[in-house]
Amino acid sequence: MSEIERSIAVLYRRKGKEVLTEKEFVFSASMDLRWFSPKDAQKLMDAGLAGGLLKKVDGNLLPTFDFGRIDVPIDYRPDTRLLRDATVIRTRDLFSEMVDTISRSRSVPKREVVSRVNKKQEKMGIDIEPAVLLVAYDYGLDVGGSYLERATNEVLNRDTQGG
Repeated sequence: MSEIERSIAVLYRRKGKEVLTEKEFVFSASMDLRWFSPKDAQKLMDAGLAGGLLKKVDGNLLPTFDFGRIDVPIDYRPDTRLLRDATVIRTRDLFSEMVDTISRSRSVPKREVVSRVNKKQEKMGIDIEPAVLLVAYDYGLDVGGSYLERATNEVLNRDTQGG
C-alpha cells in the first residue's frame, strides 16, 4: 500500500463519508487535518486521480479501493515524501497511467487494456493517447478535463519535436 493510498483512506475515514467533493477533499487535507497547504492538498488529490486511487463521478471524488480495510495508526500523519511521490505519479506518461487506471478501476488485466488500445489506434489511425482515452471512455471512465488536456499536450509536443 502506498503512502498516497493510506492518506486518502485516513481522509475519507475521518470525514466519515464515501464521497467527497474536490473542495471537501482539499479543505479536509489542508484545514481540517492540517497536513498540507491547499496547493499541496490539491497535489494529493491529483495524485490519487492519476494513480487510479480516486475517480470522479458527477463532480465528486470516490475512492476506487476499500479505504475501511487500510490499517492506519491513530496518530497518522503523511510522510513528507508523499508529495514527491505524487509528483512522480503525475509525470508518468498518459498511456501508462490510463492503462493502470482502467486495469485497477475495472479489474481488467493490463494486457487486455493494451490490446484494446492497440486495436482502437490501428482501426482509427490515431495516436496512442487519444486511443487510450477512447478505451477508458468505453470502460465508463471520465476522460475529460486534465486527461484530455494532457493527451492534447503530449500529441502536440511530440508533433512539434518531430517525434
